[in-house]
Amino acid sequence: MTNLASQVMVVGSEVVVVWADGHESYFPGAELRRACTCAACRGEQHLFGRATLPTLTPLAAPAFQPVAAVLVGNYGLKVTWGDGHEHGIYALDELRTACPCTQCRAARD
Repeated sequence: MTNLASQVMVVGSEVVVVWADGHESYFPGAELRRACTCAACRGEQHLFGRATLPTLTPLAAPAFQPVAAVLVGNYGLKVTWGDGHEHGIYALDELRTACPCTQCRAARD
C-alpha cells in the first residue's frame, strides 16, 4: 500500500484518487466537504492562544458538489467546490487510510 497518488479526478459527485499502486478510492463529495480542514471550516489557533472560530453559515447543495481536484505536492489533495470554496487541503495519507471501498473497510475492521 502506498500513500502516493498518481491521479485525481471528479466523477459525478465523487472525488476519485488513483494511487501509485493502482488502487482507486472514490470519496463522496458531501463527506469530503464536511471534513474540510481549512480555517474557515474548522477555525484556527493563533500563536498566543487566541482562537478564530469557524464560519457557521449553512451550506447549500452546491457546497457539496466537487467541480475540480488537484494534487498538492506529494502530500495533499485540493478540491474546488460548487460554491467556490477551495481552501482545504486533504492529507493523502489520511485519505488512503480512510478509503471507503469494501476491501479497505474490511482490512480496517
